[in-house]
Amino acid sequence: MGYIVKEADLVKERDIMVNILTNNRSAGDFDYNKRFEWIYLNNPFGKAKAWIIWDDKKNIPVGFTGVFPRPAYVNGQQYMCWNCGDFSIEKKYRALGVALKLRRAAKDCIDNSEPPFLYAHPNERMEVIHLKVGHKKMAHMHRYALPIRLTRQVQSVVKNSKLAFFLAKPFNLLLSFKYRFSTFLGLSGKMYPDIQVNNDHDELYRKMTEAFPVVADRSNKYLNWKFGSNPNQKYQQFDLFYKNHLVGTIFFVHKGDVVHIIDVLIDDFDRYSSQLFRMFINYVRKSFSRSIVSLSFILAEFNPFVRDLKKLGFKYRSDATSGAIAYANEEQNSELAETVMDGKKWFMTVGDRDA
Repeated sequence: MGYIVKEADLVKERDIMVNILTNNRSAGDFDYNKRFEWIYLNNPFGKAKAWIIWDDKKNIPVGFTGVFPRPAYVNGQQYMCWNCGDFSIEKKYRALGVALKLRRAAKDCIDNSEPPFLYAHPNERMEVIHLKVGHKKMAHMHRYALPIRLTRQVQSVVKNSKLAFFLAKPFNLLLSFKYRFSTFLGLSGKMYPDIQVNNDHDELYRKMTEAFPVVADRSNKYLNWKFGSNPNQKYQQFDLFYKNHLVGTIFFVHKGDVVHIIDVLIDDFDRYSSQLFRMFINYVRKSFSRSIVSLSFILAEFNPFVRDLKKLGFKYRSDATSGAIAYANEEQNSELAETVMDGKKWFMTVGDRDA
């Protein structure tokens, strides 16, 4: 029995790939067909690329993977790289040899300079496959969480939800003071129920390309597609202003009693980093009343925001740790490879996954 990897026809073989995703993912009511249209065909930086691995003897597809084009600035120079995703193999074919053969398809393109580098956010099982084909692990992705109300903790002790609500009330009030009076004059914020970006957001991204050695695209073109047109996720937005000038933005989703921060734009990092999160916490408390009890943010372990999150009381949680992978051919461009395979050079958040 042999296996052959072939580049997929995104139109003619769309159903094959959607069916493989549906068979092997457990995302509930997630619409993979709409997602395919969005991420493979309507990507603002060009159509995605995919490879299907076939059981040569039976002539049946047994797995596939995709890569999504995304601009990135490296030391001030723009490159078009690939963000890897959707690596899926039917259960009965999940052998190391099959996975390695499929995984090498994207790496071979990088070795042929199409494009200069790739990155990925694999789970623990897939991380092994990446490392075996020669990709490099550059960082861990860590989750940090901040309780903004103690109702859940009190309820774990007293059990009765109404009693827990009243007992937690004074503690919640005290907790609110921690962030309410710690911002400086001139700051204001605005919460949006959807995505509303303009030239000012483009300017924040431009400044980030100057402040960080490696930062993937966060232009309006990308943000409107990633957060404004996502068929399976409703994103919201918070803007921070200093004297009516935009200095920071947070993109987030609201699920159950948790606000999940997905991505951030920032002007002067040293000046506004902690203020952005302090103001966001205050606005979340006001905007969602008592329905939100905590905030959560997954980002790379070396992201500079980690320092300020810890100062604000965010705690590391081990329940969502994964790896961040990169690959560039060192023989073709050693300086580029050295930079993009160093996690300390990246400004990376969970928003860098094009999921």
